[in-house]
Amino acid sequence: MDIIKSIARKKVWEEVSDRIKSMIIKGYWKPGDKLPAEVELAHQFGISRPTLREAIRHLSLMGLIDVRHGEGNFVSLPQAESFMRPLLPMLLQDRENILAVMEARRMIEVQNAACAALRLGEGQLQILESSLQEMAEVSDEEQFAKIDHLFHKTIAISTKNPIIFKMYEAVEDLLLGLQLRTIVFPGAMPDGFSEHQEIVKAIARRDSKLAGEAMNHHMEKTLKRILENITN
Repeated sequence: MDIIKSIARKKVWEEVSDRIKSMIIKGYWKPGDKLPAEVELAHQFGISRPTLREAIRHLSLMGLIDVRHGEGNFVSLPQAESFMRPLLPMLLQDRENILAVMEARRMIEVQNAACAALRLGEGQLQILESSLQEMAEVSDEEQFAKIDHLFHKTIAISTKNPIIFKMYEAVEDLLLGLQLRTIVFPGAMPDGFSEHQEIVKAIARRDSKLAGEAMNHHMEKTLKRILENITN
């Protein structure tokens, strides 16, 4: 039995795409740089313009090239969320993946709350308190989930750590998707509201330990609701 498969030869546009990507990674072209005109670039690579365009199209889908019609092709700095977004349906489809997301979320959120209690400004505290008021007034589940999302995003901003916030932004769509998926569970809105109240109380007191504990309790209750309602 022949178990060794032949190596498929790459198409020309794939090879060109790899070479351009390598040049970007190595810094030959930097974010914001305009690539040479298509005629010139195709000549440099010794390929046709349609082949070059296919390579550019592929790099554009990856977020490495920004195609501006009438202006040209520019090197783009891909955002982490652009890689995460296509994974959302898969990550929120089954129980195992949802539990993995919750485990990661718990690690992030508990430390964010503890840190925010020591660093947030009055304006951010007002946003948290305003979010609580809005939660108390809405009856629509989707609206509640979006307010909930803003609440947690404000806490991430309140850490005043740009790296933490960029990490949060990278998974923001995933977290909102999870919140929209779980808000329909029985008790999610009233229980979630009271849990958020305790988080705000601890943060307002500038009690880092208590804020972390309140957030951890919220994560535990959210996980419990998931375990009770998602069985597949």
